[in-house]
Amino acid sequence: HPAFWESPEVFDPERFSPERSVNRPSFAYFPFAGGPRLCIGNIFAMMEAKLVLATIAQRYRLRLLPGHPVEYEAMLNLRPRHGMLMTLQHKSSTP
Repeated sequence: HPAFWESPEVFDPERFSPERSVNRPSFAYFPFAGGPRLCIGNIFAMMEAKLVLATIAQRYRLRLLPGHPVEYEAMLNLRPRHGMLMTLQHKSSTP
């Protein structure tokens, strides 16, 4: 919605950065809704996301970038405070 997002039709992952989220209401991004109007595709989308991550883990070696700090913060669950910068290497290209 234009009231909450600058150029809402444009793909911009940086819009979720902490700096740009300061003055935004916490439920401005609520992709699957909630309550009785919960999106019927919610469970499918979450399952699909898990399968994509499992496929990536199956086909690639994930390595944390050297020197990247890993600090956790407690929200509803633990999450990396500064993200996790990683490299991917296809498993068929490694010994």
